[in-house]
Order: sequence, then structure tokens, then C-alpha cells
Amino acid sequence: ANKHKPWIEAEYQGIVMENDNTVLLNPPLFALDKDTPLRYAGEICGFRIHGQGVPFEAVVLDKTTGEGLIRAKELMDCEAQKEHTFTIQAYDCGEGPDGANTKKSHKATVHVRVNDVNEFAPVFVEKAYRVAVSEGKLFERILRVEAIDGDCSPQYSQICYYEILTPNTPFVIDNDGNIKNTDKLEYRSEHLYRFTVTAYDCGKKRASEDTLVEIEVKPMCKPSWQGWTKRIEYTPGEGSMALFPSIHLET
Repeated sequence: ANKHKPWIEAEYQGIVMENDNTVLLNPPLFALDKDTPLRYAGEICGFRIHGQGVPFEAVVLDKTTGEGLIRAKELMDCEAQKEHTFTIQAYDCGEGPDGANTKKSHKATVHVRVNDVNEFAPVFVEKAYRVAVSEGKLFERILRVEAIDGDCSPQYSQICYYEILTPNTPFVIDNDGNIKNTDKLEYRSEHLYRFTVTAYDCGKKRASEDTLVEIEVKPMCKPSWQGWTKRIEYTPGEGSMALFPSIHLET
């Protein structure tokens, strides 16, 4: 006779790696039955998962020990859903091969967390950044470049650092993407600086495409008098004469 219903833990915590289907459970999934060692009545024939659209299934690995396994029906996608919660129930094999008079355990809650895999590389918001600055100044910040990442976890979705790839440029970039000059820029020595920048997420995955930065140097406007000469020809006796009739200040 099948006197006892199976027993399982009240709650399980599970982890499944993204792009995988095996769920690691804590505690492991075991159903116990006090009718052991009776055949059928003391054996576990299955686990049933309850919940709408649950993408997991449970299978019995060993009828006698009641060991079970939860696995995903399809590969998990952390970006689509990070956590899943559902209930599970064990049932024994009843009183014979036809499964008559089977008994079910209580329903246990299962929480499964999908662990992220570093699938996505950083992508720059802009393919190129262009800005113009005046010569002769040291700037706190000339411009900021930005990359984003499509992974779901902070470790893999955050940008940890940026790097200027072009050597010997008078610029530096910080971990937030801010670019500033290390030397005062001079228009006469360089009108336009062009260099490439890359980004890395916190899993050290590099941007799929680097971005281009162009910084144009504008000359400083220095006010000066125009329309005058250092030498003037004047013949005595010619009377009054305008010294610089067309003089003007250009700024």
C-alpha cells in the first residue's frame, strides 16, 4: 500500500548560465518517501513544475534515491529575463506499474537566477566625434566619448576604461571617456588632430569598432592696427596732411 506522500524541501535556489540549460540547485533536488524500500510506493516517478509558461522541466535521475534535475527547455537569455520563479512537486510511483494511487508532495518554490555571459562587446554611441577648440589653452575637458554594452550584468555591461590608440597625441582620456589636452595646442604647428579611441567592458571585452576623434585647432585672434606705415614722405611747405587716413583696428 502507498501510505506516505513524498517529501521535498520547501525552497530551492538555482543558477543557470546564460546560453546553457543545466540548473545548479541549492539544496540539490531529492524527494524522500517513507514507503522506501517498497517498490513503486517508495520510489519517485516524477517531478511536476507548476507555473505559466515556465521554460524549465524536471526529470528523475534515480527512482530509488529520488534524485532529480531541473533543466531549461531552451538556452537561457539573461538580457531577456534575469530571474524565474515557479513551484515544483514530486510524486511517487503509486501502488503498481499502472501508477494507481500515486501521492504527491507539497509544492516547493524554486528561484532560478540566470548568470550573465559576456556576449556583447561595447559599442560607441557615435562613429566619430568632432570638436573645435581655441589654441593656447589647457582644457579640463574638450569632449566626452561614450560606449554602451548590451549585457545584462553590471560586470559585463559597464565600460571600465577607454584607451587612445594613436601614439604621440597630446591628449589623455579617463575611465568616463573624458578627453583633455596635456599640452597647449598651437595652430601653427597643427591645425587638426585625428586619433582613434577604443573601450573595454569590465570583462575586458574590447569595442567591436573603435571610434574616430577629430579636434580642430582655431587660431587666437590678436587685435592689430591696419592701414599704417612706419615711414611717411612729407615735403616741407605742403601744409597739413592726414597721417593715416585708412587706419583701423582689426580684431
